[in-house]
Amino acid sequence: MTTTKAEALTALILSARGNRPQSLANAEAEEVLNIALALLIELSVSNDRIDRLERMVAALRDEPVSALRDVRYDGEAAQERQEAMEALLARVLRIMLDPRVQPPAAAAS
Repeated sequence: MTTTKAEALTALILSARGNRPQSLANAEAEEVLNIALALLIELSVSNDRIDRLERMVAALRDEPVSALRDVRYDGEAAQERQEAMEALLARVLRIMLDPRVQPPAAAAS
């Protein structure tokens, strides 16, 4: 039976012993910071892969990488890209956009 990367990571986490060290006074803030740092690492890996692909495509097309990076879209393609960006922002900021969430001051009173 083959173990997936996710299963291996889960097994590693479950094998940890003792309490997880905490640096910040607020556990929730530390959790958010840890998630943000993990996302930063994932983004760095993705950017590295994109860079390698751009360089490979540029070499195959015998043109500079800047020619690929400077492509500008218009018309339907530009509209589709704009809609995809807006959908991404809505997903990422969904907690802030949710009308059911009360502001911190209102929740405390």
